Amino acid sequence: MKNVLDFLGIQLAYSDEVFRPTLISENCAKLTDFKDKCVLDLGCGIGPLAIYFAKNGARQVSACDIFEKHLEFTRNNAKLNEVDIEIFYSDLFSNVKEKYDVICCDVSGVDKRVAEMTGWFPGDVPKADETGSNLILKVLDEAQSFLNEGGNLNIATTSFSDMTAIEDKISEKFLNSEVLIKIEVPFSKRLKENLQFLNKDSYKKIGGDFFWIFKLFKCSN
Repeated sequence: MKNVLDFLGIQLAYSDEVFRPTLISENCAKLTDFKDKCVLDLGCGIGPLAIYFAKNGARQVSACDIFEKHLEFTRNNAKLNEVDIEIFYSDLFSNVKEKYDVICCDVSGVDKRVAEMTGWFPGDVPKADETGSNLILKVLDEAQSFLNEGGNLNIATTSFSDMTAIEDKISEKFLNSEVLIKIEVPFSKRLKENLQFLNKDSYKKIGGDFFWIFKLFKCSN
């Protein structure tokens, strides 16, 4: 069954089979410098970021994903919102041929075990491995080959991944990086119920509450 959600004023169709945009997605949209630029939404899901960029001043927008159901929804949502987006299948950069001013990436940065216990990702949606960092590290390794001179990569991360490995890789691959936003996100009921299974380094306790951390990095040379 298809439903419709509002993403920053944009109407998007979705179903229980696909990943729905989150607070992370909203911050990626708001904090990416995309106006008058050529943008790639890497791991586009149902298209929230790509459509937001296209409707709000990007010069050109491309969107790719490994999950065919996501691509189907992105195509339909682009038509629904009357925007022109290049949409194609790609396992991260495997089918990317062009270079971009901005690459915005919100692929899974969550330990597979956490993803499964929380139900954040529907069954067939691709997930990270048990480090939560393998997809992000691969993006960081390859991104520069697909950036124009002066371009930047905006990449979302969570504390449910190997943040030390991610931050080390950013330092290795990019001369300049900054954290555009850091948010302490309160635990859901399901996370609280599974606290004993979580890595203690993946969250923090403030008072009587538990929080995981979201960071959005901007990386450039």
